[in-house]
Amino acid sequence: MNFLQPGLWLALAPLVALPLVLHLLNRQFPRLFRFSSVEYLKLTLARRSRLQRWRHLILLALRTLLLLALLLAFLKPMRPQFGSDPTATGARHVVIVIDHSLSLEHRGEGGTARERAVQEAGRLVDSLAAEDGVNVVLLEQTPSSAFPEFTRQHGEAKQWLERLPPGRARADLVPTTALVGRLLEAAPSRPEVYFISDFQRKNWSAADFTSLPAGTRVFFVDVAARQRSNRAILAARPLVNTVLAGDTVPLEVTIGNFGDEPFSGRVMVTVDRQLTLEGEAEVSPWSEGKLIVPLPVGGPGVHLVEARLPVDALEADNTFRLTVPVLEKEEVLIVTDGPSDPRSAVHFLRTALNPYEDLRGSLLPRVVPSADLTASRLAGVRKLILTQLPQLTSEQAKVLAGALFQGAGVIYFLDGAADAGNLVELEKAMASGSLPLKLAQRHSATNLTSGLQQIARGDFKSPYLNLFRGASRADLGLLEFYDYWQASATGQEGVLLVYGDESPALAVAGHGLGTLLLLNFSAGELSSNLARQRLFPAWVQELVKSVSSDEPQPNSVTWGDAVNTEVWKQDLDQAGLVDPAGRPVSVRRDAKGDRVGVSFVPDQFGFYSLGQPRPRLAFAVNASAEESDLRSVDRELLPTTTGGDTVGQFVEGRTEFDELVAGRPIFHWFVLAAIGMLVIEGGVQWLLPGRKA
Repeated sequence: MNFLQPGLWLALAPLVALPLVLHLLNRQFPRLFRFSSVEYLKLTLARRSRLQRWRHLILLALRTLLLLALLLAFLKPMRPQFGSDPTATGARHVVIVIDHSLSLEHRGEGGTARERAVQEAGRLVDSLAAEDGVNVVLLEQTPSSAFPEFTRQHGEAKQWLERLPPGRARADLVPTTALVGRLLEAAPSRPEVYFISDFQRKNWSAADFTSLPAGTRVFFVDVAARQRSNRAILAARPLVNTVLAGDTVPLEVTIGNFGDEPFSGRVMVTVDRQLTLEGEAEVSPWSEGKLIVPLPVGGPGVHLVEARLPVDALEADNTFRLTVPVLEKEEVLIVTDGPSDPRSAVHFLRTALNPYEDLRGSLLPRVVPSADLTASRLAGVRKLILTQLPQLTSEQAKVLAGALFQGAGVIYFLDGAADAGNLVELEKAMASGSLPLKLAQRHSATNLTSGLQQIARGDFKSPYLNLFRGASRADLGLLEFYDYWQASATGQEGVLLVYGDESPALAVAGHGLGTLLLLNFSAGELSSNLARQRLFPAWVQELVKSVSSDEPQPNSVTWGDAVNTEVWKQDLDQAGLVDPAGRPVSVRRDAKGDRVGVSFVPDQFGFYSLGQPRPRLAFAVNASAEESDLRSVDRELLPTTTGGDTVGQFVEGRTEFDELVAGRPIFHWFVLAAIGMLVIEGGVQWLLPGRKA
């Protein structure tokens, strides 16, 4: 316990002895009474009564304690609070760290958490003495301070707080605490740090304050609303790498439901701010769900896609934006020496790739013989389908391996009599390890000994099996295969489908930049019923698009992350890059001949585009998915994460900010004690009345 006015102690301490002095002055000395002897005896017995003696002592003690309690109340006693030390000398050096992440834009209980954080920071500044120094640091992805050093201009600090814009980034504690540590290294005395935040679990569960100087007092101010449920679109992406003109691609939308109630509602998807699609989503409490929306993309170019949820208390993460670049028609080379009659595999593959008579589809199949497997013919070819091949020469195997290494995608139907030898030659040419399967005996419809084969199991997380996810997996049970190779897995990863006799049915292998798909069946009508299934054209087109090894441009970027790309210098000079509001964006340029390297950091949600009205290039900027789960970290665990001799504690309000320095006043307890002494004295006077004269 400490006293704010210890100087009054010497002046008021003698008053405590006043009851003793009065008691001594009030003592009864022997006197001579001229009464009868009987009356004299009665008075003597009363004066010497033990009860009367105890009465005087009790009243003496009560009056002494009464004055002592009043004396202590006048001295303004304070109980140390949050490690306060009223005897400490020197100015305080206070760093206010305000969480400026997106989660504080959650609107609950009449305002956003950011607005409440600014109010608490203002109260803290008001509690500072004139000689105290203060600085404000923003807790965000790239932290910054309001002033280069501590300032005593408290009014400027409050004005800076009042101008604080809405937060958009994610919080990153590591660089923020490092910045605070550097600021406190210049503090000569009494360093203090106040973290004002909603203490979101994903940001604060791994908090570490070991970078703060020893002896720093750490305090936490919680401004989160009591009810913090939230829904968000966490991601959206097309399930194919390459999107061609005229395609309808599956768009996978990931929805997060961070609340106690299940979510059931519509997801609106717009393309180029015109075409609107809808999907129904159902997500259990505290979980994520996925929704597939068929997305018609139209003609070539960059298309702007938005997926939206109904508005809730945190609006920024209810919309997810992405760009979908659409390419012109793509040539697919079908290499075969087999027949081209209406029942052959070549006929069904060519029809599945482009079923239109005028070839207006997005894929252009070209059928060539195996003799065209030359380096010159495959130059520039990105997609190949091999079916019914004869025995390849070692030179042809090297050409095929070279195309794979340069990034080609090859789909190899193992439906020829020489495929076992072809795989051996191809494996030698690749010289990068064994393939995931090894062929043994060929089974065909003419010498079938073990009956037809069906798919027994598979790895349905593979992008090559997107059509068979969920309830659609039952479609695999409809497939029957009569011609196939009895094969075994080599132990290498990549087997995606397996027959009932444990022979691999579908496997994938990589070589250089390319991808090789091995299909242990035939698309011919007499070799399987695959071509008669409605899923066959969709699956073939999906395999062709998914086998591409071209690294696609990112469909979206997170707010605060730098964007780096290359554009034509002429396009940048003529059109210029504009932000979602249509204002020009200042970019950093790096000349590379006719191309220009462009770098900038987006500061808005929406689409940054180059070229109007139809953009040649666009970037979609979204909120970080980490900011959508608003659950707070456990208060009991957070203070234990401080390092060294530092102990963090939760505080709030102007009253507690004042108590951090002097402590909590407890004078009222001494006043109540004095009142209690008066009440007890009255009781003693009533129970033990004094002697009558």
